[in-house]
Amino acid sequence: MSRPTNRLTARAVQSARPGYHCDGAGLYLLVTPAGTASWVFRYTLRGRKREMGLGSAADFSLAQARERAAAQRRLLADGHDPIDARRTAHALPDVIPRTWGEARRDFISAKAGEWRNGAQREQWEQSLSAYGPADSLAVAAVTTDVALACLQPEWRLGGKVETMTRVRGRCERIWDAERVRGTVAGENPFRWRGHLEHLLPRPKKVAKSRNHAAMPYRDVPAFMAALAARDSRTRAALRFTILTAARTAETTGASWGEFDLDAALWTIPAERMKAGRAHVVPLVPAALAILRARRGEARPFDLSTASMLGLLQKAPPKGLGHPFTVHGFRSSFRDWVAEETDHPGEVAEMALAHMIEDETEAAYRRGTLLAKRRRLMEDWAAYLAGVGAGNVVPLRAAG
Repeated sequence: MSRPTNRLTARAVQSARPGYHCDGAGLYLLVTPAGTASWVFRYTLRGRKREMGLGSAADFSLAQARERAAAQRRLLADGHDPIDARRTAHALPDVIPRTWGEARRDFISAKAGEWRNGAQREQWEQSLSAYGPADSLAVAAVTTDVALACLQPEWRLGGKVETMTRVRGRCERIWDAERVRGTVAGENPFRWRGHLEHLLPRPKKVAKSRNHAAMPYRDVPAFMAALAARDSRTRAALRFTILTAARTAETTGASWGEFDLDAALWTIPAERMKAGRAHVVPLVPAALAILRARRGEARPFDLSTASMLGLLQKAPPKGLGHPFTVHGFRSSFRDWVAEETDHPGEVAEMALAHMIEDETEAAYRRGTLLAKRRRLMEDWAAYLAGVGAGNVVPLRAAG
């Protein structure tokens, strides 16, 4: 039995609510939550479901949209992919082809000013270099098959689906920028909605979100002793990060101007904080000693954001061979506070620079909890300096 066509009416188009509205034979009216309406053509070719834009509902009437959809159905009947056919028709032979590497570098340079710190630029460059299309490939040659070749292997494994989701979004933005430049035309091969969502499993179905692997807090004192047994910039940075319960980028991006060693304070500016608010960290003597030992350096910890994680996780002799993350030490700290101390939970939350929704309360806490946070961090440092009873075995030759 054939499916009914011409389901929509002109009045229904004008009053349609957000969502997809089927007219039949692959033609749909798509209304966004903002009220923007457009025509789309959905079809399946060689087992692949695809969605093709047919123009704005403000520019094309229902009758015109039906004519445009009929033209695409004729292409399908002849064995042609409508999206590929349109991309070929819109090709610009007189334009010097731009490579993906050029597009990637230009986009990152143009947008870097929007990012809070250099760590974000580094994350873009590392992820796209590792998983994006080859730099030598022409942007016009980046097709859906290329997008799938980049994303599918790690995406289906599940362990890196969060990373691959970011890579997909970044590639989509770069390709869109090239369309604005006029170097490509047609559908974005990295688009999720109506496109890759039909070819890849949904991220939440592949792998549940996982917490940062944290070392049990009882093992951290012995681990700190193992770190201190050998001097290196990366080991010093990791010790400092654990002592201050800081995030990786907060440590690696620190400059000397942020530190007041006499007052034993570290003021991290708002643009370097995840919450976008300045954060003051009371420095314990052990943290001050690490800083003073590095005063000859241009920056206290001039490292990439991956250095400490590499030290922690890589197999000996290059690393310590542990399955934990640097960020996980913040969880170790929080568990220690909850299970081994009487320090109030809000003091620990402030020490971790977690967002407080109420601005008045947040301002009050910033003004009154510094002394309490200093006592908390002193207790944490004393705990870390004690004899660890855990099972972390110091490993040689790493760092």
